[in-house]
Amino acid sequence: MEEIKKVAAYCRVSTDRQKEEQTIEVQKRFIREWAEKNNAVITDWYLDDGWSGDLIARPELDRLREDVNKGIWEAIVFIDRDRLARNLPYQEYVIKELLEKDIKPIFINNPLADDAQTRVLQQFYGIVAEMERINIAERMRKGKIHKAKSGKLVGHTAPYGYRYIPKVGEIEGHFEVYEPEAEIVRMIFHWVADEGYSMRGVVRELYKRKIPSAKGKTRWVKSSVERLLNREDYIGTSYYNRRMAVVPKHPQKVNGYKKIKKSSRKLRPKEEWIAIPVLAIIDKELFEKTHKRLQENQIYNWRNKKYDYLLVNKIFCNCGYRRIGDGVKDHHYYRCTQKIYKFPYTDKCIYKSGVNAEILDTVVWNKLVSLIAEKQLIKQQAERWKAKLDKTTTKSFGSQDRLKIALEKLGDEEKRLLQAYTTNLINFEGFKKSAEEIKAKKELLQSEIIKLESRIPDEEVSLDSFEDICESMFYALKYADAAKKREYIKNLIVSIYVGERRKALVNGRIPLIAQGQNIQDVLISRDCGVS
Repeated sequence: MEEIKKVAAYCRVSTDRQKEEQTIEVQKRFIREWAEKNNAVITDWYLDDGWSGDLIARPELDRLREDVNKGIWEAIVFIDRDRLARNLPYQEYVIKELLEKDIKPIFINNPLADDAQTRVLQQFYGIVAEMERINIAERMRKGKIHKAKSGKLVGHTAPYGYRYIPKVGEIEGHFEVYEPEAEIVRMIFHWVADEGYSMRGVVRELYKRKIPSAKGKTRWVKSSVERLLNREDYIGTSYYNRRMAVVPKHPQKVNGYKKIKKSSRKLRPKEEWIAIPVLAIIDKELFEKTHKRLQENQIYNWRNKKYDYLLVNKIFCNCGYRRIGDGVKDHHYYRCTQKIYKFPYTDKCIYKSGVNAEILDTVVWNKLVSLIAEKQLIKQQAERWKAKLDKTTTKSFGSQDRLKIALEKLGDEEKRLLQAYTTNLINFEGFKKSAEEIKAKKELLQSEIIKLESRIPDEEVSLDSFEDICESMFYALKYADAAKKREYIKNLIVSIYVGERRKALVNGRIPLIAQGQNIQDVLISRDCGVS
């Protein structure tokens, strides 16, 4: 092997369990030993703790790939190819990227071949290894299912109120009741079953008594209490195979790094759950009584809803958070959610008071009805909107044609770039950079075309029958019952922002019937004084 002086090192572990077992340190130790034997100096460490090898987007791997261009080291050292990536195409992609920059990838356990024939053979072995990993994962899954079906616990994460006792000799790993927490579990169930506490009431009581959560935090959250009350472990039955890992449909992080692809959980059908007996903390009677009380609370809250909040889902606080209906007896308010859900932490909303729901509902509804009655005012707004629409439409057609021509030119440029790469006129790095630039330009043009198309109505909008529409709407609103009012609010009101109690900003839209029965929207805005 040729002498290499300066190297960088990359290490990766997938899970918290691996992190606890310090496999990063094991990898570092092996790499240091290799460096010492080969007279190499490690100038940089790139460590991805808890990152799946199924993903190529990892913070330290990205930093490594950026540093390739700096020329600060001659090689990058890995323990094994699977530390670089689990996926063979990802491995080959990064390896090619390194080699094109004259950076040698060194895999201690399976050195990279120097000739093309052996490289192909290594890739074949990589495919075989990937298949074997799949087979191992399937065997492990089946083994865990078999273990669970034989009544043995799988995994060692104990619910609140228990401690996991590892296997010793012939005695299998099991849950042991941890009395300090078990007493709190019993107390929570009794609060709900016997004293009628709601889940949010339980959260408040736990905070009041300074009882820390399972993770040692001063504040419990409603979802934690809900999970606790639904756990059948407490009546002697733990379940394995209840949930499956899935790719989230609505991820919290749309952009940025994701440690694993399947970061969400989905409940499996109950027939797939595997019951495992454990020690009970409460009896089944208390568990069932608790759930009956929770169901009664839901029904009671629904039946005894003394006020039907008309503007719910449309009203926001000026601080940016949503307002929701909240009140007791004859006092009904729209309150900022910061003030309700932030307990026991201090909310950041500067608008301290709730808004009287009955007054605001009445004022907004009456303003809406009276506004629809002002046919000339509404028609003026509609004509202004239509003139603006016609002007925008004319411009949009011209702009759209220019954008489509530019998009076609980028397509031709893309073909020429690919031809240049396949005939070795440019290297991969140059191809990749130019291809990414073209892709970004195409995406920008396509998004602009979509925006313009959305502004152009399918058919011409007519205002000929506008006064008749207004009159029909006025009578429909004037004689609407509660259900119809909610429907009209849903369709006519976009949002309502309230900060101080005496002023509300209402944003709405009026549907106009176009030729062919297409609906267009005229946006309106109105300040409503609220006393």
